[in-house]
Amino acid sequence: MNRYLQIILIALTAIYIPFSFSVEDPLMEVNMSSAEFQGFQERVGRAVADHPEFRSSQASLKAAYAKLRVSKSSLLPQINVMLDSNNAISRKYENESSNLVERSRADHKTNIRFTVNQLLYDFGASNFEVSRNESLTKASRAELSNTILDLLYLSIRSYIDVASYSNFELLVERSHQRHRAIKEKIQKRVESGMSAGRELSRANSREAEAYAKLVSVRQNLGMAISKFRIYFPEGELPKKIPYYPYDLSQLNVLDSQKIMYQKNPRVLEANERFMASKYNTKNIKASTLPRLDLELKKEHYNITEESDEFDLYSGVNFTYDLYTGGRNEAYKDQAIAEENASLNDRDALLQNLVAELRESVKNLNLIPDRLSAYKNSYLANKQSQFYAQEEFKTSNAVLLDLLQTERDFLDASESMIETLRSSEIQKYSYLKLTGELGETFEVILD
Repeated sequence: MNRYLQIILIALTAIYIPFSFSVEDPLMEVNMSSAEFQGFQERVGRAVADHPEFRSSQASLKAAYAKLRVSKSSLLPQINVMLDSNNAISRKYENESSNLVERSRADHKTNIRFTVNQLLYDFGASNFEVSRNESLTKASRAELSNTILDLLYLSIRSYIDVASYSNFELLVERSHQRHRAIKEKIQKRVESGMSAGRELSRANSREAEAYAKLVSVRQNLGMAISKFRIYFPEGELPKKIPYYPYDLSQLNVLDSQKIMYQKNPRVLEANERFMASKYNTKNIKASTLPRLDLELKKEHYNITEESDEFDLYSGVNFTYDLYTGGRNEAYKDQAIAEENASLNDRDALLQNLVAELRESVKNLNLIPDRLSAYKNSYLANKQSQFYAQEEFKTSNAVLLDLLQTERDFLDASESMIETLRSSEIQKYSYLKLTGELGETFEVILD
């Protein structure tokens, strides 16, 4: 009969426990809802747009566009005006015919000169300079995009860290309270002579360990909050993890690599800087060749006396360096070396990014199994903890078993929250690698 009662009790307990998990267990409701995720997007978007690094990159992009306009201006006519005013302060000449011209000069004279210069041909040197600055402008734009991705990723990671450690702090705090309650019950048993004194010593030791764990978690949470405030100076601390709503567990490296080559701003920047170095090499080579310019010049003399005297000239200027002491050759060697360095820098970047991407895809494919395994372990340990507590109430549980189930449950809780945390970080890290992270916040940042 007692055997049947025990089976019924276990069955009723099994029915009760899942209900208690869904209602009271914080780890079962740690991820954001859709509405909460939308608010999270808006908050992160505002944080990035207000960050000084974002504004600094914006200013650098504006400077790059201005430099591009400067280079384009060299292809257009250059008009110059010069006003030349001379006032004689002191003059002394002998009254001789040999200095008649000098003595006849006016004491006050103002001339004005207009000059128009237009490039005719320079073997493409100016056009190569424009192309170089266009590539540098695109590189600066990609650099701005990369700054946005970095800020997005770091702010999201700080958000995840604070939410994770906040939930873990709650779990550890509850565990410490249970350790304290167990110690008080043991103390009553020892005082009534039902248990040995060493059991109280063991309970004190486990409570001290739980408290040390709580202090450590609070310290980690404090450091996480400190980093969080870099990106979110104001506002409440997050309590839930921003769960990325799309499945990333069925990815392959080749498709991900194609996306990365097209969208990763670091790749785009490296490509544009390499192109800029190629145009610079062409510009340097073309600059050593002859240059032809058209010049128009008109000079009015003594305009203060309303004179109508002037000269008007036109001509074609031919410029070519016959000998520069090896300067032009050195410029060429420098440009070629910089082009090779830029190519190797790009290839090294691609090599590193591809290696990171492969590892990221492999980890993403393992996320479902890892989450399932740690969730099952967590629920099993929680159930074991519940049974041990019930048995302890009827004095059927050994103290060591009760304390051990409490420790196992705490370890399982830590593994569970760390898996949830690392899984989400891995998702956002992958999106940063492929360059897709900004698309989730595109509406906010644009």
